[in-house]
This record gives sequence, structure tokens and C-alpha cells, in this order.
Amino acid sequence: MIGYSNAELFVLYKKFKEGDERAFEVLYERLSGGLFNYCVRLLSDWHYAEDVLVQTFTKLANSNLDERGNLKAWLYRVATNACYSFFRKKKTESKCFEQQLQTVISNPGHDFVAELRVQKFLNLLPEYQRIVVVLKFYEQMTYGDIADVLCCPVGTVKSRMHSGLEKLRSLIKERE
Repeated sequence: MIGYSNAELFVLYKKFKEGDERAFEVLYERLSGGLFNYCVRLLSDWHYAEDVLVQTFTKLANSNLDERGNLKAWLYRVATNACYSFFRKKKTESKCFEQQLQTVISNPGHDFVAELRVQKFLNLLPEYQRIVVVLKFYEQMTYGDIADVLCCPVGTVKSRMHSGLEKLRSLIKERE
């Protein structure tokens, strides 16, 4: 994963706001993959993740952000809020992640099975714990960045992380 500094991202954002549409394309290319994967892990649904991604970048295009903020954290916060809206609307069980992946991957191998197992365990966590675990381990964000995304103190992030990892450990022990 290639990291881009906040300053580099804001240069592209400013260029876009000045009329350079290619700058927006570059922003999208740099950030959409990670955001999409994040949303898929939270929602367990590729189609909804695509919708959230479109909403997030549409909001970016229509925004007027301040350079002092963290652009990447802002995007993840917008995506997280959209995921929360999805969770509120759909309290029933999410669509089967396994069926969606198997339609894309016709011959699942060991990595697929292991990834599917991890996703099933992640789906058992409450949303607030799943989000911090995914941001930390899949998006490699620092606790400070996660706190920015969630608009909460770093201590809350650490507490949620600790609780989420403990719950994952107990779920894995139960199932083995």
C-alpha cells in the first residue's frame, strides 16, 4: 500500500477545485481501492460498498474542505457514516458475503477460504468494534487517524480495539 501525505492529497484536491478534473481522477485512483475494501469489510456487500464509494467521492467533489484537516480521514469518516446509515436501515442480517465472492471467484483456494473465515468472524463483531479493527489491520491507520475518522478520543479507539480483539479471540476459540 502506497501512502500519500495529506499535503499531496490536498494539492490534488485544490487543483480539482480550480477546475482540473484529472486531479480528481488521480485522487480517486489513489484512495478508492482502500475505501472500497474498507466498505466491503464493514458491509459484507460489494454492491452497497460501491454505493458508499460513489456517495463518498460525490460528497468530496461537492465539498469545500480546509487544508488544515486530514483529507483521508475525512473520506473515511464520510464512508463510515454512510455505512452506519446502512446498518441502521438494515438491522437484519447482511446478504451472504460468501455467495457474492463465489460468483466472482469460480475456484476458491485456501486464501479465499481463510479470508472468508476472517470476514465471518468480523461480521460477528458489533459495528463500532468492527470498524476500528478493519481500519487498524486492513487500512493500517494509526489510532490517531482512526480517532479522526470516528470523531472520538484515541482512548475510545483503543478501548474498542481491545474489546473487539478480545471478542474475536473468544469467537475463534468457541468455533475451533
